Amino acid sequence: MATKKVLIADDNQQIRLLVGAALRSLDVEVIQAVEGEAALELTIAEKPDLVLLDVNMPKLDGFEVLRFLRKQPELVNVKVVMLTTSAQNTDLKHGADLGCDDYVTKPFETKVLRELVERLLAE
Repeated sequence: MATKKVLIADDNQQIRLLVGAALRSLDVEVIQAVEGEAALELTIAEKPDLVLLDVNMPKLDGFEVLRFLRKQPELVNVKVVMLTTSAQNTDLKHGADLGCDDYVTKPFETKVLRELVERLLAE
């Protein structure tokens, strides 16, 4: 089986490092973006299997990125997990309405995140 690609899109370097470390034991290639526009460009160019997407990022927020991804036929099957501190019910509903596959709030347990990524990549 080919190595799966996971894009970590978060403007916080510590979060990107923590998530990358959490996924190290999985057979995945990790790519990173530090803001929304870069996340969008990398998703279009690299076609990752899964995007871990922060809501609060510069240039484009995570919801804007997700909205665009779900309108692109060639990217519609990319799994998207919102990974964010934006955890109000309105945020959860907005993410679900836009088509995210799951929603993880920060702070998160690395084991739980790793298991979720593993499950989504196996689907």
